[in-house]
Amino acid sequence: MKKAILLVGIVLTHAMNALAVETELLTVKTVWGLKQNGKPHNAFTDLIRFKGDWYIGFREALKHHGGLEGKGRLRVIRSDDGEAWESCGLFVVEEGDLRDAKFSITKSGELMLHTAIQVYHPNPDKHKNLAWFSRDGQNWSEPVQIGENNIWLWSMTWYDGVAYGVGYPTTQKGAVRLYKSEDGRKWEVLVKDLYPRGSESSIAFEPDGTAYCLLRDGNVIGKAKAPYNEWTWSQSLNLGGPKMIRLKDGRFIAAGRVGWGSMRLYEVDPETGKAKHLIDLPARGDSSYPGLVLYEGVLWVSYYTSSDTATEGGLYLVPTEIRLAKVQLGDTSAFVAPAGF
Repeated sequence: MKKAILLVGIVLTHAMNALAVETELLTVKTVWGLKQNGKPHNAFTDLIRFKGDWYIGFREALKHHGGLEGKGRLRVIRSDDGEAWESCGLFVVEEGDLRDAKFSITKSGELMLHTAIQVYHPNPDKHKNLAWFSRDGQNWSEPVQIGENNIWLWSMTWYDGVAYGVGYPTTQKGAVRLYKSEDGRKWEVLVKDLYPRGSESSIAFEPDGTAYCLLRDGNVIGKAKAPYNEWTWSQSLNLGGPKMIRLKDGRFIAAGRVGWGSMRLYEVDPETGKAKHLIDLPARGDSSYPGLVLYEGVLWVSYYTSSDTATEGGLYLVPTEIRLAKVQLGDTSAFVAPAGF
């Protein structure tokens, strides 16, 4: 009898643990697209909460491709509840195609929006980095050119009053660079040869200042202590449009595209690079490029996908639309190795 009771207890414990780690999609809705702006390609999102409101930034364009084919511009929309959205910023630069929208909050409390511009008629530069700043999310500064030309400063994360971001070369393959800034306007190269190859990235910090960098195309995650000039690297996920955040309980959540038409969430062990697949969000065709914010125990995820009725454009299926999902994460950490480990 005691053995039977023990066996039942073990079975129940395993069952409860299995339930504890489940991740659930609570809601997902389309918040912007062809209906709102008449543009067939809406993509490359970011999400942030600023002064009590929600903001989603994204590119709206004719096509996924940049330059004269895309004629991209940036749109920022705002909501106080995540349900009703209004436009609070539209950014057009005559010199070229604006690309991925990225948000952060500066040391002085400004909402910062930055992107790269693909120059329509390169002479000699193909890409430049631009940023806009706002105190209220409605009134924006003139564009400020940041970083270095032809090195795309794709995203940035602030820690202890300093912004850090990885830039990758756009005119030829080569090593990625680590940059830092104290105001978001003036940037310096901290590590010139951060990793031999790579592109899009996301940096997240531990409370003690330890930095982790998830790097696309390098297929690695890096670790460094302040002053962040010496890094160690481990094999990891290769996510299109990667975003990684650290939760208050110490878990690292990453999101992005693992194959065309996907939008996937993982938990990542930043020390080993190993990951656990948590959930796929509804997506098809041209997709991914998420923003992540944990709010009141729920993970809010902005991303883009080809619409359910999209039929044009082949691989780059249009129209695409901006979606907002709310995900309930499991309360227990567990890891499995992704394919290729």
